Amino acid sequence: MITEIWDWSDNAWEEEHDFIQWLFPLNEKSMAVPNAPVIREPEITWVKESEKAQVSLQKSTDRYKEFLASEKYWKLSHNHNHLRITRVIKSLRLLRSDDEANRFKHWIAGELGDHIDKISEKTKQFWRLA
Repeated sequence: MITEIWDWSDNAWEEEHDFIQWLFPLNEKSMAVPNAPVIREPEITWVKESEKAQVSLQKSTDRYKEFLASEKYWKLSHNHNHLRITRVIKSLRLLRSDDEANRFKHWIAGELGDHIDKISEKTKQFWRLA
């Protein structure tokens, strides 16, 4: 259940690789997790209009930010969390709003601070386009 995932330790969030797709679904197939959900209309509209779904997306975002704030390895040039960050941005844009997606991107940039130069240009381009 989603509440159990929110309660996982940061170590579990780092080690598990097939949960982020469930917290932040997209309307495109996951390359990393073939069984991950692909969200389509009318579910997209339902999520956008559901207060409960919006609260869950916000809690998932807050929990992921908490994880990233405590986990420093993602600030290196290559880390699997870079792909997760792209997914979160895309999902927030799809299921919440451009403002929410952009707030998350700005938060990421702030967390990186001087470490932003360690992130590859390719990754930063993915984030810009997400």
